[in-house]
Amino acid sequence: MSESNELEALSATLGAKVAESRPLDTSVLNKDNESIKLVSVEQWIENVNELSKLGVGVIVKPSDDVKLLKDTLNDVALIALDFNNFDDGRGYSQAYLLSKRWKYAGEIIGINAHLDQLQFMLRSGVTSYKLLESYEGFDELDYSKGFSICYQAAANNSGLKEKF
Repeated sequence: MSESNELEALSATLGAKVAESRPLDTSVLNKDNESIKLVSVEQWIENVNELSKLGVGVIVKPSDDVKLLKDTLNDVALIALDFNNFDDGRGYSQAYLLSKRWKYAGEIIGINAHLDQLQFMLRSGVTSYKLLESYEGFDELDYSKGFSICYQAAANNSGLKEKF
C-alpha cells in the first residue's frame, strides 16, 4: 500500500478530513450567532476611544506585547489569542497574564487551535476556543479533559487535587 493510500485509509478510519490547516478569518469572529469584528492590538491602541464604543474584540498574535492592552482591558469586548503555530507557547503566557495577573473578566478565545493544545489553553486562562478547520469531526471534549491529575495549579484553578 502506498504512503498516500495509507494516509487516506487512516483519515477514513479517524473520520477526519485530511486538509491543510488553514487559519480562521481573523477579521470577524462568529460567536453565539453573532459576528464580532476583530482588530489588531495596534489598531486598538490607536483608536481605543472609538473602538471601545463599538464592542469589537482584539486579536493578539504571539508576537504582540499583550501589556499594551493592560490599561484598557475593561473596554475590550473579547480577546482572541492566535494559536496557529503549535510550537509557539507565547499564547499561554498571554492568557495567564490577562486572566490571572490583570484579572480580565471578558472572554479569552483561543483561535486556530490544535486539538492537543486544548487542555493547556484552558489551564492557562483561555475560556473558549475555535479549532482549525482540519479538526472538524473530532471529539474535542476528550482532548480538552486531557490528564486526570495535574501536578501544578493553573489559571483555571485545576491542578493536583489528591495527596499521595
